[in-house]
Amino acid sequence: MTDRSADTAVKLTEYADLHGCSCKVGQSDLENLLREAELTESRDELLFGVGEDAAARRLTDDLALVSTVDFFTPIIDDPYDFGRVAACNAASDAFTTGAADNLDCLVVLGLPRELTDTAPMILTGIADAIDNMGGVIAGGHTILSPWPFAGGAVSATAPPEALLTSQGATAGDRLYLTKPLGTQSAMGGLRVSDDEFAEVVAEAAGRSVQTIGDEALAWMATPNRDAAMASRDIATAATDITGFGLGGQAQVLAENADVRIEVTRIPIIDGTDGLSRLFGYGLEDGESAETSGGLLLSVPESQTTTLETRFDDADVFYRQIGRVTDGSGVSLRDPTIEPIRRDQQ
Repeated sequence: MTDRSADTAVKLTEYADLHGCSCKVGQSDLENLLREAELTESRDELLFGVGEDAAARRLTDDLALVSTVDFFTPIIDDPYDFGRVAACNAASDAFTTGAADNLDCLVVLGLPRELTDTAPMILTGIADAIDNMGGVIAGGHTILSPWPFAGGAVSATAPPEALLTSQGATAGDRLYLTKPLGTQSAMGGLRVSDDEFAEVVAEAAGRSVQTIGDEALAWMATPNRDAAMASRDIATAATDITGFGLGGQAQVLAENADVRIEVTRIPIIDGTDGLSRLFGYGLEDGESAETSGGLLLSVPESQTTTLETRFDDADVFYRQIGRVTDGSGVSLRDPTIEPIRRDQQ
């Protein structure tokens, strides 16, 4: 085991103004950027691409290559844990499409000069996480940067017929979420260092802020591979919950499939609702940015029992959170909020 003691005093989050997936370009700004660059049209060379979580190219009749890239600023101070979360978040976009075989990662890493000593631990965290997902580190690129960031360009393969996009949701489908929400609020609570304000934060959380943060880290460092493999021949559409939050990602499903998404239930990490109200993150309204969140799946009602059995067998957390209907847009009004404690799930 690598010695991490030398890095315990480092606070990576102090070197960036935005943290984790909250550093992403806003949803409407991204849509405008793609439109102005004329990158919104589908390409004949690809099975799917811009507008999806990853791109897919058919290599043979039986094999498709999925590729994606994702990186972000630190969501947590520990360099090793930052690497683990960054790897899980980057690989999630491939898993979302159902691609999980032949996984490899080209690491993307940027650090201020004064933080270069943390690079080995960040890389070790990325490598351990990718290895745990059955993948390999195939290379990468490292630069000096005012804000630290880490992630990777990930590729994986799957049979073309097994691939999922965000376009297939159908009225009557049920919606499933495979991780509770609240990572932005949990990590925001951990970053509070002012003793006086820390008392306000602790009161808002209603339980140990450190425990909430530890649970959020455990969720962020949980790969979506098992959830993807259990659902890929059952789900009609999929995306993962990241910087656009539950509401934003649900909007992607709604627009791409020309349906209405109705969210009636939101599982959250216990204590993060109070923190969100304190910080103004909008967790209960589906607005809070998530980092390395779970899969949002649209599933035919006739297949829900099969899916839940598979999730149970694979020890995957899940909740049915709503449904797909005819219409357009996203309905997320007064959903039932379900607090989740990791040791009681």
